[in-house]
Amino acid sequence: MFTLKLEKREKNSKGRQLRNQGIVPAVLYGKHLKESVSMQLPVHEAQKFLQSNFIGSKVELEIEKDKHLAILKEATYTPGAYKLEHLSFQALVAGEKIKSVAKVMVTGKEKVREGVVMHMLDDIAYSALPADLVDRVEVDVSKMKPGEVLTVEDLEISKDKKIELITPPDSVVVTVTLPKKFTEEEESTETSVTEPALVSDDKEE
Repeated sequence: MFTLKLEKREKNSKGRQLRNQGIVPAVLYGKHLKESVSMQLPVHEAQKFLQSNFIGSKVELEIEKDKHLAILKEATYTPGAYKLEHLSFQALVAGEKIKSVAKVMVTGKEKVREGVVMHMLDDIAYSALPADLVDRVEVDVSKMKPGEVLTVEDLEISKDKKIELITPPDSVVVTVTLPKKFTEEEESTETSVTEPALVSDDKEE
C-alpha cells in the first residue's frame, strides 16, 4: 500500500495559484470526519503516486502528524491539456463497507493472432469492507479465440464472496472479433448505370 505525504492547505487558498507554483490541491472527506481536510502536495509527488495507483486504490495518507486510511476517489484534469488539477480521497472506516471501482487490466493482447481484442469495460464497480478492497483486476486474453466473450461473471472478482458487485454480471469486459476483410470484389464493385436511349428529333417522312 502506498503512503502519501501531504500538507494541510488553507481553505481560502486559490487552486490556480497553487498549481502555478507546482502544487496540487487535494481533499479528504468522510462521514465520520468532523469536517473535510484540505490538503496539498507537490505535483511531482502526485504524478509519482498516480503512476502506480488508480481510482479505487487504497492509500495511507500522512497529513503532518495525522494518518488516515483512504481510497482515491477522483483525479481531476484540465480538459484537453491532461494537466492534474485536484485529488479527492475518501476516508475508510474498519468494518464499514464502501463503494469503489476496480480497474480492468488486459494482458496477453500480443499473443492473440487470429482476431482483434476489443476492451469493452474499463472499471468494475463494487462494494466491500476496507480490508477486502481491490483496485485492479487482471484479465489474460492470450488464449482467447475469435467469437469468445468474457463478462464480469467470468472473472475472479465475481467469485469473491466478500465483494458485492454493482456492475451487472453480464457486462461484457473483453471480446475477440475477426478483423474485417475486404475482398477484391468488394473493393472493385462499381454501380453500373444504364444510360437512357437518345431520342432523335428527326421524324420519319
